[in-house]
Amino acid sequence: MKFIVFLLVVFWLIVPPCQPVFGQSLKDTLRIRTVEIIGRKKADTFGQQRSEIDSMVLAKSSTVRLSELLSQNTPLFIKEYGRGAMATASFRGTAPSHTKVSWNGLELNSPMLGMVDFSLIPVYFTEEVKLLHGSSSLTESAGALGGTILLDNRANWNNTISGKLLSGYGSYGTLDEFAQINLGNRKIQSKSALFYNASQNDFPFINKLNATLDPLTGNYTFSSARNKDGDYKNYGFLQEFYLQTASNQTISLKTWLQHNDRSIPQLLTNESNEAANVNRQTENALRSVAEWKKFGPKYKWTLHSALNVQNSVYKLENKVSGAPDQLVMDANANILSFANKFSYRYQFDESFFIETGAEVVFQSVNSENRISLATNSGYDKNRFENSLYATLEKQFGSRWNAVFLLRELWIDLVHKELLPLLRINFRPNPYKSFHISGSLAQNSHQPTLNDLYFIPGGNPLLRPEKGIFADFGVSDDFSIGEDQFQVGLSLFETQVRDWIIWLPTYQGYWEPANMDQVKSRGLEANTTWKGNFRGIRYGLRVNYTYTATTNQSSGSSAYGKQLPYIPVHSANLNFNLAYAGFELDWMWNYYSKRFTTTANSEDTASDYIYPYIMNNFQLSRIIHLKNNILTLEGKVLNVLNEDYRTVLQRPMPGRNFQLVVRYDF
Repeated sequence: MKFIVFLLVVFWLIVPPCQPVFGQSLKDTLRIRTVEIIGRKKADTFGQQRSEIDSMVLAKSSTVRLSELLSQNTPLFIKEYGRGAMATASFRGTAPSHTKVSWNGLELNSPMLGMVDFSLIPVYFTEEVKLLHGSSSLTESAGALGGTILLDNRANWNNTISGKLLSGYGSYGTLDEFAQINLGNRKIQSKSALFYNASQNDFPFINKLNATLDPLTGNYTFSSARNKDGDYKNYGFLQEFYLQTASNQTISLKTWLQHNDRSIPQLLTNESNEAANVNRQTENALRSVAEWKKFGPKYKWTLHSALNVQNSVYKLENKVSGAPDQLVMDANANILSFANKFSYRYQFDESFFIETGAEVVFQSVNSENRISLATNSGYDKNRFENSLYATLEKQFGSRWNAVFLLRELWIDLVHKELLPLLRINFRPNPYKSFHISGSLAQNSHQPTLNDLYFIPGGNPLLRPEKGIFADFGVSDDFSIGEDQFQVGLSLFETQVRDWIIWLPTYQGYWEPANMDQVKSRGLEANTTWKGNFRGIRYGLRVNYTYTATTNQSSGSSAYGKQLPYIPVHSANLNFNLAYAGFELDWMWNYYSKRFTTTANSEDTASDYIYPYIMNNFQLSRIIHLKNNILTLEGKVLNVLNEDYRTVLQRPMPGRNFQLVVRYDF
């Protein structure tokens, strides 16, 4: 409690007081009372622990992967296994499978692995990125113990014809190509987009895990190396159709096709030749979403059907001179998710509404290693995940608002959980934007199909993870002169029972097990400042996160220790200056030390990953050509040539560059 009181005092001290500013008085000026127009926030968003990436930031981040966008603009910690390699997220100190990702209502999390590879999601194909923190994710689905990321696309009914072309070239032979055309009228809209991204990815680095000892001086010499066999190639196509069949009825269809192909470099400690242990991974994905909406003065109907089909192939081979390549592993996985959702919302009056809905999800995974000496080398399993939910929201006067949600979960038609959420919001002054919110909820995450059935190592006796979540937050929007500010502070605490963790066994493979209890607690603070001085526009966004995620299992030797790869402190900052068509952006990131084992040892260099600070700069020139816009961008990434890692034994590039030309018409 003392800690919370201290944080609140600090928050009030750092928020500058707002003072009215009056212009010069004139004798013929008549002063009248200020008239304030108060608009109530949307009922389904008021008081949620919710954040959104600015649309201008999205426009400037067209060529980056979603992993880079999130690490530079949100409280999430992104763990990258190398440039262009797999990237996963830790949201509020939780595991990668505890962060749900939804694209236009379609969950992208793999039922096989439970997580999302953010390096494979192009920012090109989304127009809105929102985050639901902690318990707020229950409004979308169960299982997101950390939070949910919402990726959405919308129709522009005022569009007749528009589009954009983008071309980029960067260090290590990196190419980015993107094209989009939008056609339509007041009744129908079409968006067609395609992208291509490829890189040789052969950046140089110093291998500090492979050294030569000088017998005379006793000094170690670290060898220079290149990131060989790290190339990647991704391309995809997106088609969106929107149709207004009536003034209060819309139908939409979105289809996303993508192919990914990448080589996985050897570990830094690997001492075999380049022809040994050659890894390659390819993936094909089809994602399609159909949605029908009908709304009236007091009601809204929604029907939603989505399909996610993936085929993933992983091959490990040794190249033998003068002979066919020796194939060591040929793993093939076919993954399917088919989801159908229904919701109905009714507004009794301005202060009370109810919403109810249902979801039926079919999941199927067929996984096998085609090169195996074992009789059983994979699994073929299906699963149904069904849920019902109801939400009540009531406004009590002009200051209080309460939301109650109850979600019921079934697995294979067997009742599993009742998951409640209670959120209370308070606005001390109904004429001001400052508000306080608090919530208490229960959530549950089911084991993935790999957790249960993977061979070898799957554990069908795993119990689902269950958590209790508490949130408290304050936020405010205000102005000082012509400068606008937004500030927010959130405190959270989560108690999770039966946390699932994969551990090595004496049999030589890894196996998942339930950890009795894990506690995650911390704070998220954010500030946004925008202003204009003599034609110079400036903006500053700052995010800071403190996260302590510790093992609380009684009798464990790791009791009270931070879980691996979760930083206690992380922060990011974006500063922007714009004048006369020129824009300068500075992006800064910081991550504190991360441990690689549950023991939190620092005995060797492989026991922890040292902190690092990252600086990126971007200079843009915007040229208006009648009704069209030409944008030239130059980027310098890792400006200070930082030597850093996010995962042990996986190098990251030093200073590198990128040039981008974009044409909007």
